[in-house]
Amino acid sequence: MKYRWLRARRWYLGHKGIAEPMGSLLASPLPGRSAPFEDVEIVALDIETTGLDAASADMLSVGWVLLRGGRVDLSTARSLIVRPSHGVGASASVHGLTDTVVESGRDWQNVLDEIVEVLSGRILLVHHAGLDKALLDRMCLRRFNTRLHVPVSDTLDLELKIRQRKHHLEEGSSLRLSALRKAYGLPRYSAHDCLIDAIATAELLIAMVAHGNKVSLGDVLT
Repeated sequence: MKYRWLRARRWYLGHKGIAEPMGSLLASPLPGRSAPFEDVEIVALDIETTGLDAASADMLSVGWVLLRGGRVDLSTARSLIVRPSHGVGASASVHGLTDTVVESGRDWQNVLDEIVEVLSGRILLVHHAGLDKALLDRMCLRRFNTRLHVPVSDTLDLELKIRQRKHHLEEGSSLRLSALRKAYGLPRYSAHDCLIDAIATAELLIAMVAHGNKVSLGDVLT
């Protein structure tokens, strides 16, 4: 069922005892699906993890930035190092994060609280949302006994739908963030930095919207 998050939020509103800040997120109003894209606040977010299995991976770092009025608001950019339950392992060679760096990071519960707070009343934007959303769901279940019930926009999924509508599915064509930015005429950024990737994803969504007409919230939700 599409928009399961909406059904779940309605259910939780009838139940007390959800710890803050999750309780406030579940009670926060959201814009209607017909709201113009420029009137919607969106949180572009990216997470670096210790692995690709959401059932066991730990968060190493997270970065996010808000889209307001259809533009990236760099004054809202935030990047945090997270102290994992175990060492960083092989991921250090990918993310440039060593055990020494992450040992001085923030406690995951405090970081999760910040993420939940910034998502209150807003849309979550991720490129290839599967791993990040599954990890956030697992963390929220552990801390709040509920998943992260928020509307999600996934730029990878959106591009796939655009190509399907145009019957333009090239075999072997990449849907990676860098490849899509190039396809939409956006500059190349350094990869494997969560804040840079979050900003890159926000810019990609704006470019995708710019190629459409009168885009509404319902058009960008997956």
